[in-house]
Amino acid sequence: MFFKIRKIVFLSLVGLFSIPVLGQETTSDDPFVLVIDPGHGGADAGTLGTRRTKVYEKHVVLDVALRLEKLIKDNMKDVKILMTRRTDVYPTLQSRARLANKNHAHLFLSIHCNAAANSQATGAETLVMATERASANLEISKRENAYIVLEENHQENYKNFNINDPLANIGKSLEQFSTIRSSIVFADLTQKYMCSTGGRKDRHIVQAIIYVTYACTCPAVLVELGFLTNPAEEAFLHSEKGKDAMALALFQAFKDYKARTYDISHPIAEVESSPAPVAESPVPATSDKIEYCVQLTSSAKVLNTHTNVLLRRFSNITYFKEGTMYKYTTARVTSYAAAQKDLADARKKGAKDAFIIAFKNNEKINVNTARSLTGE
Repeated sequence: MFFKIRKIVFLSLVGLFSIPVLGQETTSDDPFVLVIDPGHGGADAGTLGTRRTKVYEKHVVLDVALRLEKLIKDNMKDVKILMTRRTDVYPTLQSRARLANKNHAHLFLSIHCNAAANSQATGAETLVMATERASANLEISKRENAYIVLEENHQENYKNFNINDPLANIGKSLEQFSTIRSSIVFADLTQKYMCSTGGRKDRHIVQAIIYVTYACTCPAVLVELGFLTNPAEEAFLHSEKGKDAMALALFQAFKDYKARTYDISHPIAEVESSPAPVAESPVPATSDKIEYCVQLTSSAKVLNTHTNVLLRRFSNITYFKEGTMYKYTTARVTSYAAAQKDLADARKKGAKDAFIIAFKNNEKINVNTARSLTGE
């Protein structure tokens, strides 16, 4: 089916990279830095949609971006948000990427709406940096980079980026590969929630050569919320309900992404109200981090967690590669007792062969060894 050709083949690239699914290296005291980029702005209106109103892409994406910012600020105090714009102005594409790079962002999210000659086209899609010429969508690449030629001094500012031939930019330096896995993880989550929470048709993950994702040194994606050229979808994206739904979808995706890729390696320190009791059983050294999770299944190829008969019954699925096999697990927990509860739940959902595994400082270890270290 189309999904497998367009998405799963690309996801197979994950196996080429042995890096962990993490953002920039920071200490536990540093906040997660998220750059939210409402696309277009100012003289660049983006798609005009059906032109039934004077509300264009630049207006819709800014409104959704500001709603997303509020959701994160109200619910996630350990996140620092940087906006590329808050009003109807046009920041250059170069300045948007530079904002992320100079602030050592952990994630760059560019928000857009789609357009098509076919007024029946509908659905949400997420764009990530292409890694090979054959997989890059040339039409999308040219459309999203089109305004560059209208920027002042664009010949000088984008001299290393071939505007007329986006495919020539495939040879991005190896730093792009160090973030591609995390970009895919977030892209997969945005699709999941834009479809479930936002109610959009799934147009899957698409590869393209877009300057803002090309130039960012952190994981970066560009989301297309829907088609403003489709009258019904335009009405939804213009409505308060629609903009709230899409902002919530992106919030849910970001929350899951942060929990999966960052929080587990950057725990928030807890303030003790009283002196800690002396432990009678062995405890891990302060530098050791013991975690448990439930392995649900394994496969020699990447599985689609949304369509796999077993995995689609679970939320917050993650995986790691061991040898030639991809191991799919539940979210990691810090106690064996919690893992036992997850195991019982997994077996109720049909994972009859599921079992608990353990990690020490992100390296897989024997479960009994882990339990002795945690005193369980």
